[in-house]
Amino acid sequence: MKFIKIGIVLLLMLVLMVSGCSDSEESDVVSEVADDLGVDVISTSFDDLDDAYCDPEVTQDEIATLIDEGYKGNFVQWTGTVFAVTNNGDSYTVQVQHCPGSLSDAGVTFSQDQNDVVSKLIKGQEITYLGRITRYQKSVGIWVEEASLVV
Repeated sequence: MKFIKIGIVLLLMLVLMVSGCSDSEESDVVSEVADDLGVDVISTSFDDLDDAYCDPEVTQDEIATLIDEGYKGNFVQWTGTVFAVTNNGDSYTVQVQHCPGSLSDAGVTFSQDQNDVVSKLIKGQEITYLGRITRYQKSVGIWVEEASLVV
């Protein structure tokens, strides 16, 4: 039954990507930022994953499969809440909450040219970021790299 849920979510994502369905206001922002960076964005809302990712019935293996097959290597633009900001020496990683009641669902490592603005982020602040999903790590979450803040 759980694999059926994952299959339905993947099918829905494919239909949305092919049909180009999205909020037109978000699309304009994504297009501008994505054009500046020269990237294609496959998801403009964490809600694309919400049904599977935030569902406690879905196993971490199923989530890992969903991320690997539908998102890994691709750019997303999502909005979430800052849980923590870490200085890695050369750049910053922000732990971002997306699911209700979670501490962190995504570890977002920003490009070095974002250091000034990212260093000023505070816990509880809502942010929108654009970045490449590189992996899913069980018990840790989604890793997003090459990220930029969308203002």
